[in-house]
Amino acid sequence: MKTIKNRGISLMEIIVIIGIIAIISVITVPKLADFQQQQALNNTSEDIVSLLNEARNSTISSKNSNTYGVHFQTDKAILFAGTSYSSSPSNKQIDFDSAVISPITGGINLSGNGSDVVFERITGETTQNGTIVLELVKHTDKQKIITINLTGVIDVN
Repeated sequence: MKTIKNRGISLMEIIVIIGIIAIISVITVPKLADFQQQQALNNTSEDIVSLLNEARNSTISSKNSNTYGVHFQTDKAILFAGTSYSSSPSNKQIDFDSAVISPITGGINLSGNGSDVVFERITGETTQNGTIVLELVKHTDKQKIITINLTGVIDVN
């Protein structure tokens, strides 16, 4: 009768497996970080567009007989009721992802050089037309440009 010996895993096999895992990690981790940052840029721009559209739609429908606008700060955008921004617990706020450079640092280019976009009742037009440029902190060549037309229509490039 033959006896079979259990050999187990050799040290060389463990080193090869660790080497393969290390190579895969070196290749995929930077790509994953770039993907996460690009998603942060996409999500932040979508949140801003959504907030602007909500303000415009609420104004057009004369919700609570009010006009609505969006106020930009260094790390957030705030939907407010009325013709000018004032802090209120009823305001709706979105915070920007930390991987995205805020528009207030130079990327907000609105008529009148302000940081508010207010829409007109019934028409949804705005006199604060212009662009909001968002970019990644680590890759400033990756940008999203939000354009607000005189008619109040919002577009993203």
